[in-house]
Amino acid sequence: MFTVKNKYIVLIGALLAQITIAGLYAWSIFGTALQTERGWSGDATFFPYALAQFIFAFSTLLSGRIVDKRGPRIALIIGGVLYGGGLILSSFVTSAAMLYLTYGVIAGAGVGFVYVCPLSTLIKWFPNNKGTITGLSVAIFGGGSIIFKEVISGFLETTDVSGAFLKLGIISMILILTGAIFTNNPESYEKKSLEKGVDDYTTSEMMKTSKFKITWVMYWLAVIPGLLVLGAAKDIGMEVAGLEASVAAGLITVLAVSNAGSRLVSGTLSDKFGTLKVLKIIFVITIASLLGLSLLTENTLMFYLSIGGVAVGYGGFLSLFPVFTNQEFGSFRYGSNYGVIYQAYGLAALTGILIKRIAGTYSTTFIISAIAATIGLGLASMLKER
Repeated sequence: MFTVKNKYIVLIGALLAQITIAGLYAWSIFGTALQTERGWSGDATFFPYALAQFIFAFSTLLSGRIVDKRGPRIALIIGGVLYGGGLILSSFVTSAAMLYLTYGVIAGAGVGFVYVCPLSTLIKWFPNNKGTITGLSVAIFGGGSIIFKEVISGFLETTDVSGAFLKLGIISMILILTGAIFTNNPESYEKKSLEKGVDDYTTSEMMKTSKFKITWVMYWLAVIPGLLVLGAAKDIGMEVAGLEASVAAGLITVLAVSNAGSRLVSGTLSDKFGTLKVLKIIFVITIASLLGLSLLTENTLMFYLSIGGVAVGYGGFLSLFPVFTNQEFGSFRYGSNYGVIYQAYGLAALTGILIKRIAGTYSTTFIISAIAATIGLGLASMLKER
């Protein structure tokens, strides 16, 4: 297969694949439809999303290694087949348990294989703008849910849930495989890929450092609230703010805009002011927003500001932690290194569900999440940038 030498063509190819997997963040449209059409419970329809997030993170362990050793194109092809195939198989399920496998495991793994590629590849093509290009990549992933909210809703107007899964799966596989054709590492990087720089860490070396351990725990605590809010936006709107179901569904757009905008802006700010400094600010925004949600008393404006603030924090974290990993541990094994750090994200997806079940209400869940974020801020204060 041919090698692309123009960095802007690679940028388009990588982002095409990245925006396609953004359908994951529009899951609540499927979840609501499954409750209505098949009578499944809220927990039964939320778990495929949470499981997909966990498998997504876990699969980056393997996909990161493939990207480091074989390049991004192979990983994207695998990801396209898994994600599209998982969605297609989801069109045939007749029970929630089957959906856990097809969507949660197979499609979730596909997201993980695709997700790592633009992050690790575009940093190599745009080495002087790591924060900005990482922010753009993850912003496309977060903001793409706006598009897929409309796409999936449009499918559901003309067909049932099974038909919507089938159509989305076919389109997704085609788009990701098309993106894979135009995505590869720069030739200069391929020549240097076997050379380990003085500031580069292998994955095993990274894992022995205290900075890795602190970063991992910090990441885990940081993304718990955002994952919970994005996956249950409609339910939160109805329970916490007393919104009508139709109005609450519109929260997906609010969250997507806040999420995507924050990813782009925070990445750009990290290039100018330092990654760790921006991380601390994002923690403060997250804590304040969670407290606002927990103390909410039917104040619609405060609700929108607070839930938007959680999405801003989540988007910022997803933009800044990849940059911080590259900055502190180098590019030599960046795919593998970030794959290990990203496991914190997978654990956070399951932690949010556990906290909600123990807490019982969303208000109590937000208070617990605020405490977790405060601990994360404290850990950030222990680190120093290289």
